[in-house]
Amino acid sequence: MPQRAKSKRPKASPWQGLSLGGPAYRGRIDNGGQAWLLTFTDLTALLLTFFVLLYSMSTINDDDWQNLVDALSPRLSGLQEVTVAMPSADEDAEEVERIPGTDLNYLFSLLQEQMAEDPILAKATVAHADERITLALPGDLLFASGSTDLGEAASGSIFALGAVLGNLRNVVEIAGYADPLKPRRTYATNWELSLARATVLSAMLGEGGYEGEILVRGYGHAQYRAPADPADSQAAMAAARRVEIVIHAYAAELR
Repeated sequence: MPQRAKSKRPKASPWQGLSLGGPAYRGRIDNGGQAWLLTFTDLTALLLTFFVLLYSMSTINDDDWQNLVDALSPRLSGLQEVTVAMPSADEDAEEVERIPGTDLNYLFSLLQEQMAEDPILAKATVAHADERITLALPGDLLFASGSTDLGEAASGSIFALGAVLGNLRNVVEIAGYADPLKPRRTYATNWELSLARATVLSAMLGEGGYEGEILVRGYGHAQYRAPADPADSQAAMAAARRVEIVIHAYAAELR
């Protein structure tokens, strides 16, 4: 008995029965259920822009503004107030008045005369500027290399300088400097060496007769500047090994 051929039916489409009224996503119809949010957002932005323009073109009435402030003041009175400390006067800090010492112009002339007669002090440089006198003493003429031992001639010169400064009331500062090379002897750093040398000169001035206040500082090679010309390096290194005696224009405060 002949068999009837089976008719092949087309495979059902996953989109069958779906309306084409809107776009489909994974077999579901987007019927525009959330589309109104986009329109609402645009409308809100336009209204906000409209009110901002109205406010920018309007003029505030002082009376109406004051009435609004008065109406809101009782409700806002419970808010915490923040107090900011303001200066009572627009003035700078008072300048500290210092007791003047011996006139530096007279002292500068006296030091030039006295130092010219000493073989070691005559090689020092003396400068008078910025309310101070600065005596730069070459360290190589005072101390042995890497040491704080004063030679006999150097001790006599510093002792004589202390006698010249004995009657001064001015504050004296002694600052030691060094070259960038590491000390060869007992001192680990240039700063320690420079401070020790300044301390030795301070004690020697006191033995010579200076009884005023002495500030002792050590700077190591902090202010050393390498020369551009290598030929001048030796001179720069020698200038770095110095001790400066600075005489200020003011005197120490009485205690």
